[in-house]
Amino acid sequence: MKSNNPPSSTYRLQLHGGFTFTDLKDILDYLDKLGISTVYASPIFTAAPGSMHGYDVTDPHMINPAIGTIEQLREIKKILQQRDMNWLQDIVPNHMAFHLSNHRLYDVMERGPLSPYYKYFDIDWQHPSPDLAGKLMTPFLGKSLEACIEAGEIKLVYTDKELEITYFEQTFPLSISAYEVLQSLLKDSDALPVLGLFDNLYQQATKGIALKDWTQVKQELYGTANRSVLEGIATRISNDKEVMLQLMQQQYYLLCSWQEADQRINYRRFFTVNELITLSMESQAVFDEYHTFLHSLYREELIQGLRIDHIDGLRDPATYIQRLRMLFGSNCYIIAEKILEHAESLPADWALQGTSGYEFLAFTNHLLTSNSGEKQLTDWYQELLPELPAYQDIVYEKKRLILERYMGGEWENLIRYCYALKLADARTDREQLKEAIALFIICLPIYRLYPGQFPIDDYSREIIQTTFARIRAMNRHAETEIGLLEALWEDIPDAERARNRLLFLQRLMQFTGPVTAKGVEDTTFYVYNALLAHNEVGDSPATSDFSIDTFHQRLTARQQHTPASLNTTSTHDTKRGEDGRMRLNMLSLHPSQWKEQLTQWREQFPGSGLTLNDEYFIYQSVIAGFPIDGVVNPEYIERLQQYLIKALREAKVNTAWSAPEETYEQHATNFVQQLLTDEHFLSSVRSFVDTIDQQAITATLAQVLIKITAPGIPDIYQGCELWDHSYVDPDNRRPVNYTLRQQYLDDIIAREQQSDFFRYLSENRQLGLEKLFVTWKALNFRRSHAEIFLDGDYLPLQTNNAHIVAYARVYRQEWVIVIVPLSGEVPTDTTVLLPAGAPGRWKNIFTGEMMDSSGQIKVSEVFGKFRLGLLNAGF
Repeated sequence: MKSNNPPSSTYRLQLHGGFTFTDLKDILDYLDKLGISTVYASPIFTAAPGSMHGYDVTDPHMINPAIGTIEQLREIKKILQQRDMNWLQDIVPNHMAFHLSNHRLYDVMERGPLSPYYKYFDIDWQHPSPDLAGKLMTPFLGKSLEACIEAGEIKLVYTDKELEITYFEQTFPLSISAYEVLQSLLKDSDALPVLGLFDNLYQQATKGIALKDWTQVKQELYGTANRSVLEGIATRISNDKEVMLQLMQQQYYLLCSWQEADQRINYRRFFTVNELITLSMESQAVFDEYHTFLHSLYREELIQGLRIDHIDGLRDPATYIQRLRMLFGSNCYIIAEKILEHAESLPADWALQGTSGYEFLAFTNHLLTSNSGEKQLTDWYQELLPELPAYQDIVYEKKRLILERYMGGEWENLIRYCYALKLADARTDREQLKEAIALFIICLPIYRLYPGQFPIDDYSREIIQTTFARIRAMNRHAETEIGLLEALWEDIPDAERARNRLLFLQRLMQFTGPVTAKGVEDTTFYVYNALLAHNEVGDSPATSDFSIDTFHQRLTARQQHTPASLNTTSTHDTKRGEDGRMRLNMLSLHPSQWKEQLTQWREQFPGSGLTLNDEYFIYQSVIAGFPIDGVVNPEYIERLQQYLIKALREAKVNTAWSAPEETYEQHATNFVQQLLTDEHFLSSVRSFVDTIDQQAITATLAQVLIKITAPGIPDIYQGCELWDHSYVDPDNRRPVNYTLRQQYLDDIIAREQQSDFFRYLSENRQLGLEKLFVTWKALNFRRSHAEIFLDGDYLPLQTNNAHIVAYARVYRQEWVIVIVPLSGEVPTDTTVLLPAGAPGRWKNIFTGEMMDSSGQIKVSEVFGKFRLGLLNAGF
């Protein structure tokens, strides 16, 4: 990464107030020893107070003081340089926090069009609603503005620095547009000096001075004012509900109920999160201002690479990437978070090294699932729940649910934008156009397309044809409007109309992704529960007939097109830990046993008050997250209960975030409590988990080795070098015990040359030592043989056993062969065939043994001491 070379490996860390630069500094020796080349850091810029993830940035020009200081980052840089390590930084160009500490946004709310940040955020100042015209919708109230004022919940207060509006703990600025209301009320002689204060403030505001200067001017002017008079004025106005309402109506923002944002809104959010407001990153000025500090960190060599969060939220990702590449140069390693659907590729014109790796998770996940067993489980699930629609129908239904119930405002804005750009006229049936746009969003089979010019590329045209074929199969009544929408994807000679078409399509694409993410990842994945292992970010239970040949094809293409994409198996966004996912995959090897076991449990422990679908979800979740040592304590029970409440609310069937059904949730948590405190149930779970763990451990070790040796850059999520049976965020952000991991790694290194080493690993299987050993050994081997894994060819190797996967990495005269078992015992006659010209002598990297081959490798010899093969020739 000192040049345009990608890292050898990355280690993803969640930095926050509980894990700071100081904590990171303490584990750098351990990461280096583990074989990690690059620290892969979550956003480190100033975020909303108490943020545990950093994606709610409030100031992109400062290091988050809760994490540390730039001086500490410089110290870390020196340590990294000594170890030839680097830093990959996650950045958030799509959105910032809608929060008091976001001074750019609050300056907009205070000074309106006079703020230098007036066009910084993606706000529609010309919204047709009279009460929103020229105002920013601010949906954070528990009820209407009028009701909050009537209840005395909204007040004008004088803080230590200025007059502000408060709503419980939240604080909002007093807009300069409201000064006139205040001045009209200041008739008392003792209040006359304050009139001059507001005159002076207004005069300074009209100069459009920089935020820093404006802040200083306010401080100086307020410092000369009579505090007691200001406090008295604030109290008098707050106690007069009619005046208080008049004052609030003069602000540059409209305080309203948070629920109003579901049906009307005039700013773009991140998904459906009111507390995250998006940026106008397509503006060169916004781009330049936002990246100033980030670029200074790069120039100072404090960071060497970038990971772009939620690139699909940007209006024109290709242009953004082009600008980013121009700013940071060709030597900077840049990847993007991008979910690629089945058979989808990263756009070829993006100047990126690749993605953050969800596609790797998907096809490795399917490789380690039995197709036939998965089909049996799916068929049985459908027998249990015959009324449940097919998966794809649920996807359509839930995407529509999100659009109608939670993104109605965005939907209306799209219709209005279509008319404003004169792409529709008075002859267009508005409601039919609205339905056509909804059907397009619902039927688009990928997250989004990237229209940048006409004519659109062949891939986009194919997707459009597929989408409109599905639309017409669902609706024959809106053909005129469907045809209108379809025609927008065609080029026309009129340059202005062509430009308007692109503007609309790019805007439309900024919402297809959020509807898909919310409708599929955050809803359908908690409703369709046939086999939860594939209800995963980047993956899908709809993928079928995945074979070893398919897997090899994917990796061959990966080496050709994006060899520097990350290979990830767990992230902060995955729905369950990588080893819990492997357990669920192993159900496909035991479908009959699973059906029998589940039937027994349902007979013995009827889920009082719960739907069968939710019961089925709970039982799978118990299997996925069950402690590997079999010890169930109150902490685990609470973790599962909290996960279940989140899952039920995300499903939006029997309860929801917006309207929690506490009785149903109590039934669910009581059921978990009943199960996990019943010794008969626990005994049966332990027995069942012990059975599937024999194969799940083999599968997860195979996944680790594939991740490290296949085309792509291995990415280790914090703590996942040991077993990871966590649930979805926030469970997967729990503190990691690095002291324990360092101790285990030191023990492995000290014992490796002893004759009983592999027995020692096996005997300590529950601790995860085998996984740690594979990670350590393979990462260090990869780091010392970087070229073969980055630039080497990927060659699928034939075997005479369908439960063995093998491939070679070849670079010049050096060969590496990887052999992994998928499941079960490996017959002694299993062989891996070598291509002509392959070397004849190999070293087993895991065991240190030497072996000879003559056109084939006997797997039993490779697996004699350890059931994985990492062989090197040319050593």
